[in-house]
Amino acid sequence: MFVAIIRQQVDAVVASRSSHKKQECEVLLQTKAAEGEAISIVRVPETHEKLSKCSKKRLAMQHVHQLINSVEGFPGFKAKRIVHAKTQTIPLNDKTQEISLYVVPVYTKPDMEAVLRFQKASIQRCEFMLLHKALHEVNSQPGNYDNETKLMVEVLNRWFKKQCSKPNCLASLFWTPALERIHDNVTNPAYARVRSQGWFLLENKLTADEVMEKMKDANKPDRHIVNPMFGVETTAFNKVDRLVVNPYFGKEVPRYEDIKIPDPVEWSQHDQNGDEKQELSWVEEFPVHRAAADGDLSSLQQLLQTDSSRSEIWDHAGWAPIHYACWYGRVDAVLVLLDDWLCDPNLCNKNKTSLLHLAAGCGHSQIVKVLCDHPFIDRHLRDKQNRTIAECCEQIRSKDWLKCMQNIKELSHKPYQKVIVHKMDGSEKQLELKNGSNSLVSDVMQSLQLSSEAKQYFTLWITSSSLHLQLKPEHRLLMEIQKWPQVLIYLGGASLETCTKEKPRIVLKRDARLLPNIEEKVTDISSIRLLYEEARAQVIRGLYPCSDEVAIAMGSIVMRVLHGPFDPKKHKPSYFTEEILLQIMQTNMLRKRLEGWLPKLIAQYKEISEQGPGEISQLQLLYLRYCWTQIPAYGSAFFTGYAYATRFVGSERKQRIVPLYIGVNHRGIHFIKVEKKALLVSLSYHSLTWRNNEEEKLFQIQTGDQKINMVIHTPQSWLICSLMSKLKLSAV
Repeated sequence: MFVAIIRQQVDAVVASRSSHKKQECEVLLQTKAAEGEAISIVRVPETHEKLSKCSKKRLAMQHVHQLINSVEGFPGFKAKRIVHAKTQTIPLNDKTQEISLYVVPVYTKPDMEAVLRFQKASIQRCEFMLLHKALHEVNSQPGNYDNETKLMVEVLNRWFKKQCSKPNCLASLFWTPALERIHDNVTNPAYARVRSQGWFLLENKLTADEVMEKMKDANKPDRHIVNPMFGVETTAFNKVDRLVVNPYFGKEVPRYEDIKIPDPVEWSQHDQNGDEKQELSWVEEFPVHRAAADGDLSSLQQLLQTDSSRSEIWDHAGWAPIHYACWYGRVDAVLVLLDDWLCDPNLCNKNKTSLLHLAAGCGHSQIVKVLCDHPFIDRHLRDKQNRTIAECCEQIRSKDWLKCMQNIKELSHKPYQKVIVHKMDGSEKQLELKNGSNSLVSDVMQSLQLSSEAKQYFTLWITSSSLHLQLKPEHRLLMEIQKWPQVLIYLGGASLETCTKEKPRIVLKRDARLLPNIEEKVTDISSIRLLYEEARAQVIRGLYPCSDEVAIAMGSIVMRVLHGPFDPKKHKPSYFTEEILLQIMQTNMLRKRLEGWLPKLIAQYKEISEQGPGEISQLQLLYLRYCWTQIPAYGSAFFTGYAYATRFVGSERKQRIVPLYIGVNHRGIHFIKVEKKALLVSLSYHSLTWRNNEEEKLFQIQTGDQKINMVIHTPQSWLICSLMSKLKLSAV
């Protein structure tokens, strides 16, 4: 068990709330007096007893109290809460162990002079360090820290980021315990502790204003904030009756200086004239819903042109605008909302009722036909009562239910939407998407009927000429294909006209998260063939750069696979035309054809024909072994970007843009020049640190010895950094 003692950043406590800085914490690191000793998070001594969760927490808390009390002059930290952060199986001390990380938040009033006196006087020094700085120290100076420290700091950093993503979760972690808050609580003088006096005040029925005056007189505050509901007779309900959407959600960081802060008077339930404010009606609060329900096309189109995201807003009842259009039979409004993929044709409200269920239940045959004709419709949807669309229509039997039933029956006989999955060996498979736009990547992988071994090697990618992205099992395939131009604009930075010309393909490729120790155990012949074909394609494209000797050896294997055993009468130098060489060699090797590598290729081709394996699968496996051992960028997920190269001509400083392919795999990050397909630099995770700046679309990497410090410009920076973080942890 490990325990991390954290506190809020001292500067963050006293900083102004208008600074909008990210929340950070400081972690207590324990350093022995001897110079060069490793910094480590507190480790709880092991016990052979099987303990419950409560017992483990109690043991960890006792150890923390012993640490605090054992150090003379420790400056008044209070540890009264312990949180179980993570239980994970990791390689530790040359064996796999299950570790538990506990987090203890401490509460203290910062007294820097006391801390300095404590640090000078203590034999065993304990100090707080910002978490991101501790992570930087561990990554930049790996030789000075043990494996326990590196692993625990990374686990703590991931846990802390996850807590920051949850609303109010981090704030509640550092709240003082309830008993401490009671001691500091302000007593309302209207309800005194003396029973008789309290009853006397209640019997006199003090008004809210009189109570407020008594509180001001008793506490004499410099400033007081009035609850706008104070004195208002209202009943509280334990449910959400209004949803407020942040208009900046999913967009760029807002310009805070442009936001008008309302006057404090406006926070009250009453306006400046003292008249009670009226709440917004449904029509005023949800104009798009109103326009869809009434079939007001002019208003609907005008509102959507201003902000198309309004089509996705839900009202208090959990309905989107298109639900009202289907309910009231507004055919034109449904067509507008379905145009340009503004709304999903399979969208369900909070009661799990789909658009088809609403239209069929209300007997709106025209809307049922529009939805049934949509290519991405899911005909197998069921509502909250587990009814199909036909069962819902037949049970309710609204006005035109017979026409609706006819359209639903025609839908059941229509062919399903199909998708073509391409494989790296050149073959392809056409699959039916029975659930329309609700078809998941996991469903398609199941339809491919891969062997149990192959399922752990491959996954689906969506690709085009400028971008390749690996899909997650929960991604909806048709939705990803439909929004591909918007993804290209966001991650590629190209114009809409250019992005719409790129047609995406679904490809079965190697999983970028696959570790080599798993892949090297491959025995399935079909998996070997697909891995080989993918590796050969990447080698020919120049994305797997290697030395000339390795390229010649791998080229001879491909010759043996494609053209059979060596024949001295047939396979002469004249046989190796440019068309054949393009099938077996890296593109940049063709520029070196006059450097004498062709005779070496022929000699190795002859040697492998005479001494190498005869089976094709064994030859392909031999090719993969070269990739595993000789090509650093093997198995990388590739991105695009550029860096600035600086050189001096005399005293003049010149910069030029260097376009790059950026490969990320379990070994590290690799930069390949786009023009020459040559490896610029390959950096392992061992001594590498990075920092992402998503706002400026760049990230910075540097090594521990500071010899390499690069700034890479790419709109895909957050994808790259996220993948590096995952692969670095799995590689450990």
